[in-house]
Order: sequence, then C-alpha cells, then structure tokens
Amino acid sequence: MPRYVPKTYNNRRVLRIILWAFITLVLSVVILFLILFFIFQGYVVDGKLEIPWLDDPPPITTSVPASD
Repeated sequence: MPRYVPKTYNNRRVLRIILWAFITLVLSVVILFLILFFIFQGYVVDGKLEIPWLDDPPPITTSVPASD
C-alpha cells in the first residue's frame, strides 16, 4: 500500500479554476475596452461621439417602374 501523502486531496483545484476564470474575464474586458476606446477615438467631433453608421438612415426612395 502506498504511503500517505499529505494534502493530496486539499489542493484547492476548484478555487484555482475559478480564480483563473475570473482573472481571464477581467483581462478580456479591459482589453476589449481599450480596443474600443482607441477605435472610436477617431470618431470624436467637438467632444461628441459621431458615428456615421449609427445616424438616421437616409430616406428610402422607390422608383416607379416604367410602363412599356
């Protein structure tokens, strides 16, 4: 029979997994915020965020088909 090894079952594996998942999530959020900050920095006009594709769309014009 193998000899007793202390702390074999007390290695806090679940705690380490949860801690690494939390650290990974926080780092991902920070990196995403920084990326978005620098991407949208070019759209700042007079202290306001002006994003062209979020403005009101142009009115839809429909053409009447030509009669033959």
